Amino acid sequence: MRRHILLYLYVLAGALVLTSCLGDDDEVEYSSSCSLLTFSLSDFTYKKTITLASDSDSTYTVTAVVSHIEFTVDQTKRLVYNTDSVGFGLPLTAVPVKCTADGKITYKKEGEEVSFSSGDTLDVTQPLVFTVTSLDKKYSRDYTITVNAYKADPKATVWTKSAQKPDLDALLAEQNALAEAFVAQHPANYAYAFAYPLKTNAGITRYVCVCYDDPSEPENPSDTLANVWTRLSTEEKWTEIVPTRDNPYGCPLLKNLCVVRYGGDLYAFGGRSVGNRHTPSEPFGAMYVSIDHGITWRTSYTGKLTLPEELLGYEGAFRAAVDDEDFLWIVLEDGTAWKGRMNSLKH
Repeated sequence: MRRHILLYLYVLAGALVLTSCLGDDDEVEYSSSCSLLTFSLSDFTYKKTITLASDSDSTYTVTAVVSHIEFTVDQTKRLVYNTDSVGFGLPLTAVPVKCTADGKITYKKEGEEVSFSSGDTLDVTQPLVFTVTSLDKKYSRDYTITVNAYKADPKATVWTKSAQKPDLDALLAEQNALAEAFVAQHPANYAYAFAYPLKTNAGITRYVCVCYDDPSEPENPSDTLANVWTRLSTEEKWTEIVPTRDNPYGCPLLKNLCVVRYGGDLYAFGGRSVGNRHTPSEPFGAMYVSIDHGITWRTSYTGKLTLPEELLGYEGAFRAAVDDEDFLWIVLEDGTAWKGRMNSLKH
């Protein structure tokens, strides 16, 4: 009996000591920090419906890849935003969101304050306000989150008829000087010359010249291509790019052929094509694009500059130039001016 009493006293003494260790002097202290640390979107899937040539609808699942988009968290202004916009046309009404904070995150949903858990699906079409409250509940901060997305297709070209015309002579001065220098060595009735630095070595300049004689009176009726020449600033002689069996897609010989450099690529367009081409021959029917400095010219590249539909079939004379704001100007012989720019190149 005495042994049981002693054991009871030992247990009671231990409990008293433990209670003393967890007394008021050692209460758990919660953090006063309340900062949003990171924010990101997660990839998601959605249903997309297209109309087939048979007029029937087809629905399939598409994965929207958005997790690579980086967001900036501005702690001074308490703003969260992305500088690289989300792709055009993505449905952003239900996107999984991830974020971290050193406090508790809440946001308003249908007028009520609700807790946020990383991975929650949110509507990010409009700015969101996240409130981060410190764990001791003494402090809080509001962060405005804006998910920037393209409002228009960046690959589309917007054309407008303009009452004003640019100074084409000034815009084409450098190009014309290059063309005259080329023609002095290689005679031609018409020439378009361009100079731009190599992507791999800005200290070296690439020169490309597209030239041709009057297509209405070709020396060889079988000629259906313009001549393309190229050289580097480290070279003395020009080299002609000759189409081959493996690559027959040279620059087409068009009536009133015009060539411009836009967005890093070369574009050829104009009136009716001379000879038989495997591409549209309607005047102003297509842009012939070269992404390899004049070697290959195709109309099938997607996401490239397009022509105004209103000019389809136009066979008169015209001039074209690109200005410092990435507008392509087309001025017809009657003075009518059109200007167009790809949405992706808006300043």
